[in-house]
Amino acid sequence: MKMFDLKGAVLGLSKPSIVSLLNAIELYKGKTLSVSKIKKVDALKSIARRSAVLASNAIGSVYITEEREKALFIKGSQPQTLEEHMVCGYSQAIDLINSVYKFQPFDRSFISTLHYYIYKDYNPDFGGRFKDSQNYIQEAMPDGSFRTIFVSSAPEEVLPLLDNLIYQFNLCAADEDCNKLVLIATFMLDFMCIHPYNHGNGRVSRLILDFLLKKFGYDVDEYYAVGYLMRQHLGEYIDAFEASSKNWHDNDNDYEPFVTFILKRILEAYRKLDYIMEVNALETTSEEKVLKVVVDSATPISKNVVVNILYATSQATIEKALAKLLKEGRIQLITKGRYSKYFRT
Repeated sequence: MKMFDLKGAVLGLSKPSIVSLLNAIELYKGKTLSVSKIKKVDALKSIARRSAVLASNAIGSVYITEEREKALFIKGSQPQTLEEHMVCGYSQAIDLINSVYKFQPFDRSFISTLHYYIYKDYNPDFGGRFKDSQNYIQEAMPDGSFRTIFVSSAPEEVLPLLDNLIYQFNLCAADEDCNKLVLIATFMLDFMCIHPYNHGNGRVSRLILDFLLKKFGYDVDEYYAVGYLMRQHLGEYIDAFEASSKNWHDNDNDYEPFVTFILKRILEAYRKLDYIMEVNALETTSEEKVLKVVVDSATPISKNVVVNILYATSQATIEKALAKLLKEGRIQLITKGRYSKYFRT
């Protein structure tokens, strides 16, 4: 059976590349301490929330249409399918996290509660129950087949492994020598390798990430979803997990690839949030703000992304600005139709 040495793993990752990422995160964390006081912050939080819910579920191959997304999140419609129930359950789990993270202990019961929330309104008997059969972590291939990346722990190993992992996590969390972000990422890797539930493990791991980041004072996920960036870098996510899970059962795995990936996404979220604060604070016209967002983008950018970045500006105003900038030749339209994107000229 796997033997954990969480403190040893965390301390062993005190490498220049890791330390550099941690220092950068702390710098941006300091720069964004005032984010809760910015204009229309509730709109920014709402965008982050929807991005987190939809992206994390999509990583787990749970999708809903754009029309149903609007119906559920904007019109308040009731979920109809299993997928919609899981999306809404994930959203409710985030609500739970936001209401309890300051005082909720991190224990097995709470982790199972997060899993329960995903399924509670559709199949409550399934939610929160540990697996009763062997499961595998697989990658969907372009031809429709699946490639097995990792064989998780056996069902009879789940409780002793998970309890020991949580026990060691809480010991390390109280140890000043253990960096909290490295500890969180290391825990995520081990949790995923245990894979304690029949389904929904990846989504629970991302809920755990959200909970622990907030608990330790890193609230970037509330304003810019780390899970959204994980989906944007899905290939790297899979590669990092595969590299770090190799030889896990033999206690000879390398946590660095996965920890580095998670730290990079946290840092990217802080950078994105810093940019959003910067561009929305500019004392200029909405048209110039739209132009800046398009010009600053390294790749063609969709209207929806522009709307999300300029969250304090109405969609109608942004659409008008895009049309004017196009007419003046200051930007160009790369693709037309529903998925149209804009780019600098």
